[in-house]
Parts: sequence; structure tokens; C-alpha cells
Amino acid sequence: MRDYMLQYHDFHVHSNDIEDKVKTAERLGWNGICFTLDYNKTEDLKKIPDTPAPIKKGVEVFYGVELGPGSPQTLQKNARRALDLADFVLVKGGVDDINRTAMELWEVDILCHPEKSAGKDLMKQKNSGLDQVMVKLMAEHGIAVEFNLSEILDTYGMLRSQTIAKMHQNLQLVRKYGALFILTSGAQDKWGLRAPHDMIAVGKMLGMTDAEAKAAVSDNPLSLIEKSRNRKNPNILTKGLEVLDWGEQKPQKKRMYGWY
Repeated sequence: MRDYMLQYHDFHVHSNDIEDKVKTAERLGWNGICFTLDYNKTEDLKKIPDTPAPIKKGVEVFYGVELGPGSPQTLQKNARRALDLADFVLVKGGVDDINRTAMELWEVDILCHPEKSAGKDLMKQKNSGLDQVMVKLMAEHGIAVEFNLSEILDTYGMLRSQTIAKMHQNLQLVRKYGALFILTSGAQDKWGLRAPHDMIAVGKMLGMTDAEAKAAVSDNPLSLIEKSRNRKNPNILTKGLEVLDWGEQKPQKKRMYGWY
């Protein structure tokens, strides 16, 4: 049952079968979902409408462009281009250089599965893909770390245990330094979608408190939505500076980056 005091959003749903997923999301109790599209696939980017779609059956639809893997040198350029296409910029984590570069960019909104680091752990050291310097940058830049349910469900045995342990380690870091974190389904099809209370249960299994798990599918996604809307709002000149009345002047078209 949906808690009407909260608004629930799943911010990582793959973009196939959009209509079916919207209907399923509404039935499960979601207020909004973000369909992620691969920046390197032209056919994916064509799914983004030129104008925002009306809310369907109470479910607001957002679009995010997922970048990477690629070189750190091209990440900022592609992130700025992606801002002109979609509501959110996501980065495929898992490569140490990409994780670190993404955290330095104001244009990035979400770092996906950073725990999937390809590097080997040193003796008695768990490489979770994040460290305190990176998480501090995330908190400053309003970037959320993703805890993706599919990364748990699609792994087995020792690999699943290692994934959960690394997620728990990242949770401790983002909690300590006040960075945003979100719970997502990573759903490939409508059967991969889960109800908000199921996602909250997963968060608590990872070590989140009840309040933290609820925030990871409600308040924290809403913070990202506010960031996206401020980024597009021509009245907001920079972070914390808003024009209330332009008088005889008219605001010019705002670029999506550099306003912060």
C-alpha cells in the first residue's frame, strides 16, 4: 500500500517497454520513474520526447542518459551534451578512474554501481569503488550513489556476498559524509520492478535505518528532481541566487551547465 505522505521514485529503469512499465509502476505504488538510456546508442536517445509527457495515471516519467564506460577525458564533454537531451546524467561506475572523475563534475547526478570495481583488492582492503575524498565531492556536488537491486539479484554465491559487503561499505561512507544515496530496481522488464516497500526492505538489509531506506526512494530522488529543475530554470542564475522579477528584461535561454 502506498504511503501518501511520501512520493516514491525509481531512478534506474531500462527504457524498453515504456508503456507497460509505467502501468506496472503505477500499480506497484510509484509516483515517478526514470528511464535510463545509453548515450552511445542513437536508437535509445530517440526515445526521449521533445516535450515532457503528461503524467500518466499518477506516474511522472523522467529520462536519464547513462554515460560510459569511456575515458575520463571525454566524460565532462559527454555529460554536458547529455544535459541538453535528458533530465538526469548517470555514469556507469565500476572503473576507479571513471568513479573519481564523475565525482568532480557538477553535471553528473547519479553514480551507478560504483562497487563493480574491476581492480583487485589489496590484502585486507575492500575496494568498494568509493573513498572519503570522492564521497565528500559527491556531497558537495549533489551527486547520488546508487544502490541497485539488480546488482544483487543477478549475482550468486560469493559474488553476491561480495557485492552486498561493498554496498554496505559505501553506505557507511555516504552516511558519514552526508552524500545522497538512492535505491533503484535496475529493471530490465516490468517483472523486474519492485514495490516501494520491497525496495525499502532491501535498503534495511544493506544496513540502512528505516528512515534512510524510505529517504532513498522518496526524499533523495526528490532532491535530484529539484536539482534538475533548478538547472533548467532561467530565473536561477547560480546556486542560491534567483531572480524574482526581471522587470522589463526577459531571461535568455539558459545553458544546462555552468549555472552552479
